Amino acid sequence: MRIADIQFQLSRIPLPGGTWGDQIHTVTHIEIITADVTADDGSTGTGFTHTSGVGGRTILAMLEELRPTLIGGNAHPRSVWHGAWHYLRDNGPGGVTTLALAAVDIALWDLLGRSLNLPLADLLGRVRDRVPLYGSGINLHLSAEEVADQVEGWKRDGYGAAKVKVGKPDVEEDVERLTKIRERVGAFPLAVDANQGWSFPQAAIAAERYAPLDLLWVEEPLRVDDVEGHRRLRERSRIPLGLGENLYTLQQFNQYFINDACDFVQTDVGRIGGITPYMAVADTARAFGLPMTPHFIMELSAHVLCAVPNISWAEMTEGGTLTELGVIEAQPIQNGWFAPRDVPGNGLEFDRGLLKRYAVSGGDVS
Repeated sequence: MRIADIQFQLSRIPLPGGTWGDQIHTVTHIEIITADVTADDGSTGTGFTHTSGVGGRTILAMLEELRPTLIGGNAHPRSVWHGAWHYLRDNGPGGVTTLALAAVDIALWDLLGRSLNLPLADLLGRVRDRVPLYGSGINLHLSAEEVADQVEGWKRDGYGAAKVKVGKPDVEEDVERLTKIRERVGAFPLAVDANQGWSFPQAAIAAERYAPLDLLWVEEPLRVDDVEGHRRLRERSRIPLGLGENLYTLQQFNQYFINDACDFVQTDVGRIGGITPYMAVADTARAFGLPMTPHFIMELSAHVLCAVPNISWAEMTEGGTLTELGVIEAQPIQNGWFAPRDVPGNGLEFDRGLLKRYAVSGGDVS
């Protein structure tokens, strides 16, 4: 089977809640770049990649430049990924390079699953039929009572854990907020996310102050390019570390693994470059005894986790699932668990009308 054609589209989808914010972000839109591939036998597959509102046109331009190198070539995702990565890697081994490759890779896995009449999980090697979820919120702007209500709701709805934002100017305000949540939900597993917003001294102080709260992990306490800082922090902190949503290559993950600087592996299937490199990270994490706990795009991440032995939970980002964004046919959550649709391919049916309505044209992203 060979690639006969591949088409791309960029859409800028407004967040249903208006605005997200944390220590380092203000997000009003999620950009979705779709890839529709057609094989020489007429079979098709659809993939996508995403941004938090910035860089979509750059990714689209990279994909348009890549297209001529793909037409007529082998349609197997693994061979395409490695060849395409070598073609683009002078732009950087990860980042926009891998974000662009994800759209193609996910489309080709969908194509392969559809052509063999297999769901993605079975194509990859299914080990489970459903995946537990944890609730996650962009909630640093909310009051302590509002965040406690949110976490209590996730617990009531059957989620296995919760994650909330931290990073108030005064660490004692964070401690007060977390204490109120802990008092409300008892021993329910609770993680926090600092979004790379601290210096090392700030992170060390926070880890010490948070220790009595029995937290599941502290996520991205430092800049993610600071492997040594995370290693030092993990040595002195009683709280495990989670990271990976802003790592873009297998080699970056491996540096964290070999330096014993990570406990929960939060790979983003879009940012890492698609399903092909995601499975490579999962296999490497398994060798180190670490659980995959992926970031964002739940409906695809959880489908992939059905073929990964070493998992904890997938992330349900409230207000940010593909279903809540309206870009795919709704895929419901059942009592805190996600079971992918039992159909060939990745099971994502995109709302083409909505994507067209929010399509970016003429360079306009207003």
